[in-house]
Amino acid sequence: MVAVQSPLIPFDHTYILYSPDNIFSLPLAAASLTPILILVFLFSWFVITREIEPCIFAAGHVCNDILSGILKNTVRYPRPIRGQIFKQDGGLVWGMPSSHTQFMSFWFTYTLLAYILNYPGPSISKKCQLIYSIGAMFTVGMVIASRIVFEYHNWNQVIVGLLLGSVLACFYWVFVNLLREYGIIDRLLSGKIFKLLLVKDSFGRGSFPLLEDERRVYEEIVSVKGDSAARRN
Repeated sequence: MVAVQSPLIPFDHTYILYSPDNIFSLPLAAASLTPILILVFLFSWFVITREIEPCIFAAGHVCNDILSGILKNTVRYPRPIRGQIFKQDGGLVWGMPSSHTQFMSFWFTYTLLAYILNYPGPSISKKCQLIYSIGAMFTVGMVIASRIVFEYHNWNQVIVGLLLGSVLACFYWVFVNLLREYGIIDRLLSGKIFKLLLVKDSFGRGSFPLLEDERRVYEEIVSVKGDSAARRN
């Protein structure tokens, strides 16, 4: 008996068809990759600074995306026919809500609440807040335009994605602040693995150490460990 193999399907998050005849088509196609670029940025942010904040932000995006997938397979509202490409079968055929739009809406709202309006360090001027907000809205608008122009989603799916992402980001921001308020994140960072990786929460403390300060602390830790090893020998 020969096993029937399911047809291959493209990786949905990077498979985009665009028209070379339209000068706006390629920029819009590139804009659809923005969620992936944001996740790469968050990973790089953590690796370079060892801040727990990008991990918290990324965890929110994961929860947001899981909920989007559950809703898609529950509601089963199909994408526009021309936007199906090779997605006539399986869960990729469903488009309510738009995951890209929900991702970007979550990103914009959380960024606005956590970093633009309530940055825990030196206050950001109103002018900079306005510039950052406009830039973030433009980025979100480009992603939305790409989903509509390429007909991967209709306006209903995009609007629902916008609302869901924004509401979830608000709840998540409150949740993260409660974790910090009750010291849960600090207790988490006191764990052995986090201490080993020197993970910190400068956002929770409202102060950001200079690189020179971090280097001095690192050298002190290395010196203490070296002295302890020498005494054991």
